[in-house]
Amino acid sequence: MGQNILLAEEDAQLVAMLKSLLESRGYSTTHAPTGREALASIDADKPDMVIVGEQIGDIDGIGLIIKIRKQSSDLKVTYIASEWREAELYRQLTKDYKVGLIVQRPLKPTLFASQIDSQIKNIERKLTSAAEQEEKSFLTLRARFTEVLPQRLRLVKEAIDKAQAGETDKHLTGEARRLAHNLRGTSSSCGFDLVSEAAAHLERALIDALAVDPDAAAWQNIELLYTVLSKQGKLDLERNAPTEKQLRVLADDSFMAKVMLVGSEALFESKDSLKNGMPIKIIAAKSSAEALEIAANTPLDAVLIDMGSSKEGSAELAMSLRGIAGYESLPLAFIANGSGDNDRIASTHAGASLFLDKPVHPDKLREGIEYLLGISQGGRSRVLVVDDDEDFSGLISLALGKEGMLVRILNNPAGVLNVMEDFMPELVILDVMMPGISGFEVCRTLRATTRWQDTPILFLTAETELEARLAAFDAGGDDYLPKPVAPVELITRVRVRLERSRMIKERADRDILTTLLLRRAFMEQLDALIAESQRYELSFTVALLDVDHFKKVNDTYGHLAGDRVLAHLGQLLKRRFRVEDLRGRWGGEEFIVAFRHVTKDTCLGALTRVLEEIRETDFKGDHGEVFNISFTAGLSEFPQDGVTIESLVHVADQKLYVGKGLGRNTIISD
Repeated sequence: MGQNILLAEEDAQLVAMLKSLLESRGYSTTHAPTGREALASIDADKPDMVIVGEQIGDIDGIGLIIKIRKQSSDLKVTYIASEWREAELYRQLTKDYKVGLIVQRPLKPTLFASQIDSQIKNIERKLTSAAEQEEKSFLTLRARFTEVLPQRLRLVKEAIDKAQAGETDKHLTGEARRLAHNLRGTSSSCGFDLVSEAAAHLERALIDALAVDPDAAAWQNIELLYTVLSKQGKLDLERNAPTEKQLRVLADDSFMAKVMLVGSEALFESKDSLKNGMPIKIIAAKSSAEALEIAANTPLDAVLIDMGSSKEGSAELAMSLRGIAGYESLPLAFIANGSGDNDRIASTHAGASLFLDKPVHPDKLREGIEYLLGISQGGRSRVLVVDDDEDFSGLISLALGKEGMLVRILNNPAGVLNVMEDFMPELVILDVMMPGISGFEVCRTLRATTRWQDTPILFLTAETELEARLAAFDAGGDDYLPKPVAPVELITRVRVRLERSRMIKERADRDILTTLLLRRAFMEQLDALIAESQRYELSFTVALLDVDHFKKVNDTYGHLAGDRVLAHLGQLLKRRFRVEDLRGRWGGEEFIVAFRHVTKDTCLGALTRVLEEIRETDFKGDHGEVFNISFTAGLSEFPQDGVTIESLVHVADQKLYVGKGLGRNTIISD
């Protein structure tokens, strides 16, 4: 690309990460640790963009941005904030000081690089104020609730009738109370204040009925309160019906996961049937050129490629897509008429997580898309909503989805552990009052499971008493938000929790140079893979890689050149292979990859292609010298080579040293 980016930041670790990330994508970078040096560099070097940190030695970041704008009115500016700031400040930075991109630490490297590419290429970004976002979210909730309110009222009436007929069965009265409770919270959050107030009175009467044996007068009062609720529902429906203008505003699909289908007309014919019940937008591309153009201008969450008559061309397209900045972890699938070993190797190398055989029924295609979205590791945050109220959980999902988050809804809390394993959410939203098991019990169950002890949990419920709030924190919850909930407040709290959790996790789990998992984090995920493989009697392969003669690279070409080698190999390992495969930096110049449910034979072929690719890559020394590298690798397979982390790594390490004894630049599998 050739563009120069000035890094105005004093944090040495962040600067090192940014330099490695940006230079690996062809940008040149300069560094200014103080505001004075940054302004001098802007005047002398004329950079294409300046990335400004929160604090730059002699001035804060916002103060520097103000000075930059006095000096240059059109220089592209990106601001890296340390924490979430108030909406008015964001409005001022973007509108008054023309800051094109504002991000919060910790950065997600691949997403950040993609955002920088978009800024450099002048791709327009729609900037909306917090007030506009809030208005749109609220309109969405209200419009959806007008569709479901009549059915909700009927369900409450049916529950009351059953409770009155079986008045000795407290469970029936409790169910009527639960439905009134849910209606109270949902309607208030959607702006149906008359319904919410009437539902609150009905809920109180049902609570009294649970405490004592209700007489005929009590049931008559409950019936009267339901009549009031029904009338208020009709008034609220008339008052809140969305106008045509509002409906046009709501016709926005930005919250939907975007899936591209590349290939035959048969795929396009089933496109509409795939969307039933799924929050996705299907994008069709009839050629590789069209697919690449779409990918360059549209944020995609998954791609399915019909291999057709050109399997080689399809693999090249997949590799090209994964080579686009920000798409290193793009989930891919191939569709073909059967496949041989060579096709499997090529697909693994190209990053395909799934192989669908023709003819593909729409149900199978839908399942494949759900699988790809489930393993997605892109910039979208993953949120699990556990709430028995299907309508309210759907509304919350819509509000968060419009902010780019991937949301899974669970209406039956009994299956929470299985869904957690499948979806791996970064945050859980829990209702308190649910049938069978309370939200407090679900929270305690998650906190008792080692893997989910640190996952942020936010309680969202109409229970507003102090006792309920204290119980939420006592159960292990991180935050508590009572209904009615303003969408902008929910979104803000979710974002804050996600950002804090990511910051802690990124610092603890990721190597700053290569962005791959560190040894401890890799071993934790490998341990989970072993448990999964034992449970389903599946195999997987571990590959241990060592850069050949790395000390010589550092001594001959400089330590910065050595860092560039490691960063490039880390990026190559991320772009090649599948999203669900594990990649880690084992230590020094050693890397480790775990290929999920793939045999050594397939991995050997895929790794050989990566070895050929890295050998052909030209690197530059600190003084401009051109050099090439290679690596040596050893493979082990679960369970035949071991059933523990220690045994699998030991076998792979032994084979690695066999390869070194044979002259390096090779991969040993047997």
